[in-house]
Amino acid sequence: MKRIIASAVILLCLFSSALYAANPIHIDIQARSFKKLKVAMPAFWGPADLAGQVWDVCARDLAITGVFSLIEPKGYIHPGPLRRIEAGTLKDWSLIGADYVIAGEISRQGTLAAFTVQVVEIATSKILLSTTYTTSADSAYLTVHTFMDAMMERALGLDGIFSSKIVAIQKVGEKKQLYSSWCDGTGGKAIKGGGDLMLNPAWSPDGRKIAFVSYWKNNPDLYILDLATYKVGMISSEKGINSTPSFDATGTKIVCTLSRDGNPEIYQLGLDGKNSLRLTDSWATDTSPSLAPDGKSMVFCSSRAGAPQIYILDMPSKKVERISFTGTYNTEPVFSPKGDLIAFTHLAEDRRYHVAIIRPDGSKMKVLAGTGRGDESPTFSPDGRLVAFGSSDGNIYITDIFDTMTVQITKGGGFSEPSWSGLIK
Repeated sequence: MKRIIASAVILLCLFSSALYAANPIHIDIQARSFKKLKVAMPAFWGPADLAGQVWDVCARDLAITGVFSLIEPKGYIHPGPLRRIEAGTLKDWSLIGADYVIAGEISRQGTLAAFTVQVVEIATSKILLSTTYTTSADSAYLTVHTFMDAMMERALGLDGIFSSKIVAIQKVGEKKQLYSSWCDGTGGKAIKGGGDLMLNPAWSPDGRKIAFVSYWKNNPDLYILDLATYKVGMISSEKGINSTPSFDATGTKIVCTLSRDGNPEIYQLGLDGKNSLRLTDSWATDTSPSLAPDGKSMVFCSSRAGAPQIYILDMPSKKVERISFTGTYNTEPVFSPKGDLIAFTHLAEDRRYHVAIIRPDGSKMKVLAGTGRGDESPTFSPDGRLVAFGSSDGNIYITDIFDTMTVQITKGGGFSEPSWSGLIK
């Protein structure tokens, strides 16, 4: 959880009467004609190491939003460092096509860092934000997360995403362990315990637990990690396969793959492994389940057509329908938080894996460009606009459902199977 003291210092006195507090502008980001809003962000004022670090996080987070585009600083009339935007310079920012300009100052106060940031909307000459955020100097990136969430809300009325995390599998030598970071890759660290071979991490809806598979006892068993206590509990250790866990919307149940009856089928379990309910019944391999937010349907992968394809199970009637018909190999489906889209891994005509999205009725399938090197294991952001995925270079990337950007959030390789949390309070 972020530990930030937001002092909300409104700095209207820094501006002439030409600048005044802004109201949110409504823009339909799902309209076909939507164009990213251009942002100018000169260098921040402050100690070079800290100011540069915070500026870099801001630049990456602007890209990750999928709605803002940073103008190359080489073209700025006022490259900075700038503490604030003077009223007389607004025309200069307008000439380079900026919709917004961000100025900032970062300072050390003992063990703390204070980030004072100002955002001006060029078209109206209004101050969108003018606030100081304070946190520990060694985690100054947290001030950027709070600022960026506030900017998304004020500029576009969008819920922020930067109080969410991504958990993934990190391979270090021969070990595969859990690795967690904020959704932009900051604050990354390995989560110790759970054995040396871990797979299939999945967040609970409240971000307080992670389900995962471990070969701790030389069998793929299901466990759950409580992040408050770091205690690990067993969910299922049936002989054979116990894999691909996914939480329901209440966080009190999971759906998963078990081979207790011979071939892999999908079951629903309580977090203690009790109250088992079999959901699929086929001679084929049924795996990788994901429940719709309303709990009325479940998407999963099955080989019942001879090769892995995507299917929908209507929970009340138990009726199963195939929804993927493009390509010979489609797997790892996951519902969006709104239930309007499903992302999955698709073997395309170029014989490489790509992330694709499709509607639950099987319509409007779209293959995302991604890295183009081989992408898999998609997972949605809390608002459903963005998709994180693992790529063949061993890093985690984020793209948007409109296919307008791809941003790398890990370095060094060894990362796979990302899972994106909800907003962590």
